[in-house]
Amino acid sequence: MRTIGKEDIGISEIHLMTQLTADFSPDEISEHEEYDTDYGEPLTGADLAQYEDAITEAIDIRNGIGEEGQVCNLMDYCNEHPDLQAKVESAIVSVKQAEGILYGCTTLQLRESLEGDDLERLCDYITGQYSDGWGEGFEQQDIKVDGGTLNVHFWQPVDYALVASQRENNPAQKEQKPTRPQLKLIGHDGNIFAILSSAKRLLRRNGQGKEAKEMVERVMNSGDYYKALGIISEYVETELSQPQAVNKNSKKKPERGGDCR
Repeated sequence: MRTIGKEDIGISEIHLMTQLTADFSPDEISEHEEYDTDYGEPLTGADLAQYEDAITEAIDIRNGIGEEGQVCNLMDYCNEHPDLQAKVESAIVSVKQAEGILYGCTTLQLRESLEGDDLERLCDYITGQYSDGWGEGFEQQDIKVDGGTLNVHFWQPVDYALVASQRENNPAQKEQKPTRPQLKLIGHDGNIFAILSSAKRLLRRNGQGKEAKEMVERVMNSGDYYKALGIISEYVETELSQPQAVNKNSKKKPERGGDCR
């Protein structure tokens, strides 16, 4: 169990990682193929890596149950632990790929350090969300992919675990603007609505729901295709974006990780 206390000054973000599984239901079944029509073909995180974009899009839809323009924050529902709500600003569900394996991930943004059994209680709360709350609703959400349908599970009845990794924050970074997520205009066929949708999704994944809403409003009021492209390029990094200033003195610190349960 990795606890995060006063000695961990500077930690601002925690990733709670867990294995993913899924059931795959093919559109067509060969008469010679053995197949469980009730549950589908079981897939692991390694199998799911190829479907990362489709799963992420489905998570974005599920996360839309939050306030307008804001990604669903699981801490809003952690009412039994007001002390944790005071310490943790947000808990956002996503997926992350590492070494060819797709994992479930809840990102915790901290207001202050965690102490004692705080992390253990957070893990228990997120586990409850995966099994009975957010995750229960998500696994009932059909995800269309090439050749069939996925139903993805964040919680597992056996061999379930959350692993915590922490990102340390340089205090000077708090005053800097968030890094713009990158978006390639090539491949959107000049469709401004497709570009806008992709940019909005990237911003929301980056924890910039307010900026995403502001961008959409500005684009819809621009009345001009090229003005709209310019506005989008202010919020996400495109071929049209002005380069961001780089702090040459900043150095990335290594991540540290450990078992959560």
